[in-house]
Amino acid sequence: SLNLYRNKIGYKDGNALYKALMKNKFLTSLNLINNSIALDLNEHDIGDEGGKALAGALKDNETLTFLDLYRNNIGVEGGKALAEALKVNKSLTSLHLGSSNIGVEGGKALAEALK
Repeated sequence: SLNLYRNKIGYKDGNALYKALMKNKFLTSLNLINNSIALDLNEHDIGDEGGKALAGALKDNETLTFLDLYRNNIGVEGGKALAEALKVNKSLTSLHLGSSNIGVEGGKALAEALK
């Protein structure tokens, strides 16, 4: 279990986190509530690109069961990318996306992925 609640993880740290998730074999719970993970130093949220990068990591991750992305402004495209990752990821059983601005299209994509 890793709790990174309310951290200000910058560009290099965010990329390192994504890379670590791709190789992770033990972590089952990750809390990223109210973070400032950014792929661009001018951003203050994950954004679409960060959501896509995280989705890429989730496709390869086989141990994470809980991921909390509350208030990380993933955006519509990030939400769609996460939906695609969920089609492949077999370990994640709980994903919290409250206040992440995935929009109607991101929500539809996630709903379709969970069928």
